[in-house]
Amino acid sequence: MGFWTAIGISFLFSYLAYLLRPKPKAPPAGQIEESGVPIASASKPIPKVYGTVWIKSPNVVWYGDLKTEPIKRKTSQK
Repeated sequence: MGFWTAIGISFLFSYLAYLLRPKPKAPPAGQIEESGVPIASASKPIPKVYGTVWIKSPNVVWYGDLKTEPIKRKTSQK
């Protein structure tokens, strides 16, 4: 009976440790300005770049004619 009592007590203390552990705080929400992705904003000036340089926060004015095309080719399954 001592073995099962020890197993029961260990499960009890494990459950209590799970319930009493400190809860981590949620991180603050990220802003689009913090990331390095290009954004489209009419209020930001369009940078004039000569040569090859790295722009920290590019302002995308136009990105091309994006369209989708359906896949028409079928594949055989074995």
